[in-house]
This record gives sequence, structure tokens and C-alpha cells, in this order.
Amino acid sequence: MSVQEVKITLRKIEFPACAKEALAKIGLLICRRGPSISQMDLALDLMAEFVFCEVDKRGNKLPPLNPIKELQLLDVLFEYFNGSMKEVSKNTVFLSLFSGTTGALRSRVLSKLISVAIGVPSKSVLISASALMQQVGDSSMNYNKLAEAIVTDYFVLIPNATQRLSVLPECAPQFVANFLTAVGEIYYNDKKGRVQFPPSSLLETIVLWLNTDHKLCVAAQRNPSALPSGTIVMESTTPIAGLFKWCILAPLFGKDSELYAKLHLGLLNNLLEIPVLCQPKAINYVHLAVPIRYIFKYTADRVNKMTEAEKNRCLLEDANLQLSLDRYAQAVQVALYVNCVYGNVGELINQLSQLPQNKLWSIVIAENQTNK
Repeated sequence: MSVQEVKITLRKIEFPACAKEALAKIGLLICRRGPSISQMDLALDLMAEFVFCEVDKRGNKLPPLNPIKELQLLDVLFEYFNGSMKEVSKNTVFLSLFSGTTGALRSRVLSKLISVAIGVPSKSVLISASALMQQVGDSSMNYNKLAEAIVTDYFVLIPNATQRLSVLPECAPQFVANFLTAVGEIYYNDKKGRVQFPPSSLLETIVLWLNTDHKLCVAAQRNPSALPSGTIVMESTTPIAGLFKWCILAPLFGKDSELYAKLHLGLLNNLLEIPVLCQPKAINYVHLAVPIRYIFKYTADRVNKMTEAEKNRCLLEDANLQLSLDRYAQAVQVALYVNCVYGNVGELINQLSQLPQNKLWSIVIAENQTNK
């Protein structure tokens, strides 16, 4: 059947049935061994016209789907990805639908689809979502928007979701690990001009997840997504450094609580499991160094116009700063002990040696400068 015949046939079918038929056709086109450029182009055309209804038959842009059609599309997508296809085929189609130049345009449908999959929960959809998150990367705007939408749906709009979500790591550990990497980047981050803090229900849920499963942080690295041969597989970033950042900075922002202490403990336990589970490449030294500039800013604000002696005494007597530095030292020491930090560790130690005076830090720096 020619390209035009495929499109003419689908145009005779009403939405959402045409979306269902188009998805089946897309799967056949792109999941075969070595699809041609023309087959990929046809698949992209089918997505735009018959699945997401972004263009008409002449290629003119159409307004976004109305709420009813969007709900119908979600039902079609959910049924398709819970079908009996092989995992690699599902992931291939999922990546084609929601990545690339059209990813931002389809992010609303994607976030709603994943939100439904979390609520059910649907292991199949969440595995494909994890593959997408891994491939687009934790620094992607779409990745962060997706994480923000999940937080809104389950930790802002729904009270007391912790117990409801307690089984999610068991169902889809890779997805949860990638989600944690994304939220670790969103909060305690001043890139948007002001620092945001995680909702208490999100913090409570993460504490439950990490203290229940000490393997969770490296789940995406241990079980990489199934992708078609020839794909450049992007390595997952663990959430360890991002979540440690929360624990380290919480006292400095006046946000510390028992939950942060429990989160810190859960992360340390996850670190200690790494040598047993996988290759020791869990934390980039650059990510581990992120809290340094926040600590410098905090101390600069505190000791402005003081003498050197006054500065040292003030910082040593600052309980919040000392708690922050204690946690930071513990995180770095355990990470280095299990050999899971990669990159220029020597540069990391040099930067850390500039931190304010702290007894535990003095021991950590001395030991690791000796061992370099």
C-alpha cells in the first residue's frame, strides 16, 4: 500500500478509531529491522495527522485537541502500550511519539498518560516512560516539566498520597529512579531566580521509598531500558547527588525537619549497596559539588563586615551551618569510600577544602588528600 493509500484509508475512519489504526501502522513501520527514511517519514506524518491531530491533510496546523478528544486519545494510547508487544517495540514507538522536535508540543498528553499509569499503576507504560526520561536526559526542559506535572497531580492536588504510591518502586523501579533524578534537580535550585522547596508529601514519599528499597537509586543503571539496536543509549543519572543536595541545604534555608534526616539516612544506605549491585559510576563529581556555592553564599551573608576571628567563631557556632556541613561530609566520605564518584575527584576535594571550618570535614579532607 502506497503512502497516499495509507493516509486515504485512515481519513475514512473517525477519531479516535483512526488513532488506534495509525498506532498499529506506526509500530509496523518503525519497529522492523532497519526502517527506511520514507517509512520513518510516513510514521511521523501518521503521528501528526491521525494520532495527535496536529495538522490537517494539507499539513496546516490545527488547534490543540479539546478535552473530550484528549481523553479519547489517552484511552487509545493506554490500551496500545499495555498490549502484548515486546518491550523494545513499545519503547521505540513511545520515544518516536514523545521525543524530538515535537516533544514539547505533546508534553501535555504525555504527562496525563503517565499520571494515569502511576494511578493504575501500569508497569508497561511506566517502563516506556522511563526509557524516554533516560534518553532525553535529566537536564531536558521536557523532562523537568513532566516531573513537575507528576508532583502537581500526586503531591499537591492529592493529599496523603504516600501510602497509595508506596508500591510504585516495586512496580516500576527504573521509572521511580529517573523521576527522583528529575525532582532532585527541580528543588533547592535557584536557576529560575528563586529557590523552590519540595512539598512535604513528596518528601515523605521519597523517604518511604528509599528506606524501603536500598537499591532504588541505581535501579535505572542496573536495568537499562530496552532500545532498538543501533540506538545511542544515554546513561542514566542517579538521583543520589540531587537528593543529598536537599538534605545538605535544608538547614541553611530553615527547612530542616526529621524527614530530611531520614532522607539522608536512606541515601547513605543506598550508597552502601552500590558496590554489591553495579559498576561504581553513580555520582558525577560536578553534581556532588553543587551545594558548595550555596554554602559560600550563606556564609558570606552571615559574616559580612566581620573580622576574621569573628567570622570563624560565628560559623563554628552556627548550628544550621554545622549540620549542613556534617551531612555533606558524611555524603562525600561514604561516596568516596564505595568508589562511586567519577570525574575529577581531586578537583572535588580541592573545592571542598575551601568550605568553612568543621570537625568532620577536616577528617574527610585530610584522609582523601592523603589517599589521592
